[in-house]
Amino acid sequence: MLGASVTLALGFGGVMAPAAHAATPTWNDAGYTQTDLRTGAAETGAAVESTGGTAVQPPMSAASLHCWDPYRSGRVFALSCSGARYYIFADCSNNRRYAVGPLSGAKRVAIRCPYGTYAVRGGAYGY
Repeated sequence: MLGASVTLALGFGGVMAPAAHAATPTWNDAGYTQTDLRTGAAETGAAVESTGGTAVQPPMSAASLHCWDPYRSGRVFALSCSGARYYIFADCSNNRRYAVGPLSGAKRVAIRCPYGTYAVRGGAYGY
């Protein structure tokens, strides 16, 4: 089980951009699929690139953020989390970090790195 502090030193830094209602990704963008674990409702869009890339450490997370079931394969990093206001991110082999959020409730998010790259790691942080 991944706890709130399991941002796994994988970090998320910089300023976060708008919520998960982003445009549809193009071939060179990172995309995401978000599923509400309570209702099953799903949405897709473009993940936002984080300022500072993969080198920035994440802020501390509150104990109320709970994450579980991490998955990484090829271009995809996925994680389930539950909390009041949190972000899920993936670090890709192009040294860029892509994020989805802020989210609330229980969600499963799969982030796809841009074509020609692969997911190196990922995590979450929040409140």
